[in-house]
Amino acid sequence: MKKACITILFLVLLSLPLSNVFAAEAEYSENLVPHMTTNILPSGVASASNEYSYAYEAFNKEFATIASAWTSSTTAAWLRYDFPKPEVIEQYVIYPQTTATDRAPKNWTFEGSNDGITWNVLDTQSNITGWVNSTPKKFTFSNSNSYKDYRINITANNGSQYLALSELEMMSKLSSSTPNPGTEEPTPNGDRAILVVTMTTGLEKEFDLSMQEVNDFISWYESKQAGSGSASYAINKHDNNKGPFSSRKDYMLFDRILTFEISEYTK
Repeated sequence: MKKACITILFLVLLSLPLSNVFAAEAEYSENLVPHMTTNILPSGVASASNEYSYAYEAFNKEFATIASAWTSSTTAAWLRYDFPKPEVIEQYVIYPQTTATDRAPKNWTFEGSNDGITWNVLDTQSNITGWVNSTPKKFTFSNSNSYKDYRINITANNGSQYLALSELEMMSKLSSSTPNPGTEEPTPNGDRAILVVTMTTGLEKEFDLSMQEVNDFISWYESKQAGSGSASYAINKHDNNKGPFSSRKDYMLFDRILTFEISEYTK
């Protein structure tokens, strides 16, 4: 059988050691906020109601030192990131400021907005204590609406005269359009194709698939292009499943696909 070179798909792809409980456990993307170097670069906008240190320092991928943190001189403040386009966020992660965990938030709401004026509360947390240096806390909630702007609106910290957090990450939920891998895979009918997907980064991903799998991919893509369907799609790695796993899948997001090419062949 002709084998295609398959690498890890997309910025948020996960090579998953899946089991029969695949469908019962939700998977999330990597952090969708880019590595910010200023409040406006490389994309989106970081801001805060009080900046004793810059807001972007909570989005610069650094959390190992006391200096790498957004800090407020008040104990109640909000920290915000505006995406270039709306995103459906369903998980966020907070890292406390290193060696200053008493500055970490204790009570807050996590909110979304599309105009920066009207804010919808997506998650509420109270009495969050026990912060440890360089150790994040993860918060997950249900959300089906896309928002361009997200903020954490903090009303109390853990006792310091300053409020701070080292890093705030935001994730979307990934969904699969493929069957539960616990079921037996259908036998290909002999008609196959090489699917080459070009990502917006310029990276090309190649898959050796049955025509049924290719048609399923096309159906998902066209449905999503028409405004319906899931934001992500999983492709079975088949004979490229290395290791003791029952199944492995590569996930990609619709809005990161630039183009794709299909070359049919007979096995």
